[in-house]
Amino acid sequence: MNRPMPSAAPTEARTPRDTVGSGPNADLPLPPPRFRRRLLTVMLLAGWVPLVLLGALAQGALERVLSVSIAPVEDVLDEVSAELARRELPQDSLNEARLNLAQAELARRALVRRVPAFITGLVLVSGAALTVAAVLLGRALTRPVSTLTEGMWAYARGDLSVRLAAPEPPRDELQFLLGQFNKMGQELLSQRERLKSAEQIAAWQDVARALAHELKNPLTAMKLSLARLTRTDTPTPHDATRVTEAVALLQEEVDLLMRMTQSFSTFARLPAPRFQDVPLRPLLAEVCALYASTSPVPVALLPGAEATLRADPDGLRRLFGNLVKNAAEASSANALPVHVALEPLGASGVRVTVRDGGSGVPHVLEGPALTRGLFSTKPGGSGLGLPISQKIVHEHGGSLRLEPAPGGGTLARVDLPRTPPASA
Repeated sequence: MNRPMPSAAPTEARTPRDTVGSGPNADLPLPPPRFRRRLLTVMLLAGWVPLVLLGALAQGALERVLSVSIAPVEDVLDEVSAELARRELPQDSLNEARLNLAQAELARRALVRRVPAFITGLVLVSGAALTVAAVLLGRALTRPVSTLTEGMWAYARGDLSVRLAAPEPPRDELQFLLGQFNKMGQELLSQRERLKSAEQIAAWQDVARALAHELKNPLTAMKLSLARLTRTDTPTPHDATRVTEAVALLQEEVDLLMRMTQSFSTFARLPAPRFQDVPLRPLLAEVCALYASTSPVPVALLPGAEATLRADPDGLRRLFGNLVKNAAEASSANALPVHVALEPLGASGVRVTVRDGGSGVPHVLEGPALTRGLFSTKPGGSGLGLPISQKIVHEHGGSLRLEPAPGGGTLARVDLPRTPPASA
């Protein structure tokens, strides 16, 4: 069975795709500009409320000033006029005073009528100027925040090459943040490149280690066979039986090397995924029917809900075919049936489980542990079944996990998103 050999203290390894942009955040929309709206609302309220209150107070004060009546003054003038008439004195000055008082009353009444309109106009003009100033100030304050938001959105999609417009030297704290954001992006990009180089070196080291392990046994057997052919310490050095056995062993080991070479070539030439809408239950039923005829135990797809996702159908057939084939080959004739189940995970994805009743795995295997080492318990196996499955799952933005099943056997769990990441 194509299951990796357990290793001690596996270290977490990431590929260049294992970034935020290759997960659900790849389709993360830009947030609505609520900060700008809230800031503008607060600034307008902070300006309009005092302005309206001040206008109301000014209007009230002016109305109280202009509400002074001249009736008492007219009474005094009437008394003075009566006294002047009694003494038969001229009233020219008094009449002039009456005329001035009448003009003052007309002016007061005109002001009483026009003060509300004047105060209202003054408040509106001041409010308009305040609104324009608040909008301009709000844009100046929120423009760096919006720029930072767009930069973070690009980083969330995995694009670390984005650089923000930041003047040097910065003139305020917000411009300083823009500059530091660019420096952070450059450092993250450098770290990604260093990590990519380190991963490539580690991958080549794993390949070299696995190749050395896999080639050692057939090369040792071939060396022994050649030694038998070149032995000269026997009386019959060219014994036909010995030659035939040695040649047969050499041919067997050469065939094994050829199969290994073909497996590595197949793994290296896996076609790029072609995503389309795939109804998953019919595909799983097809895979189960394909391996049911050669399995020592029944292979059954459990009933459940249908699920459709955007995926590569050929890749999914290869993925679930590997898992079902492994489960069937790990099961003895009297073992439990191989059960395949499909379970929707809400609107975000689906989960497919393959359970067998075989010997099982010793502990949970996931992530890099599935591709570390090329170990197979089957004669002539290349150990590439799970690395191929892990590669397909990774291209779909999902996860593959093997764990001991309750009651014995192995439970393979595949979680796939309904929509693959943009970088897949």
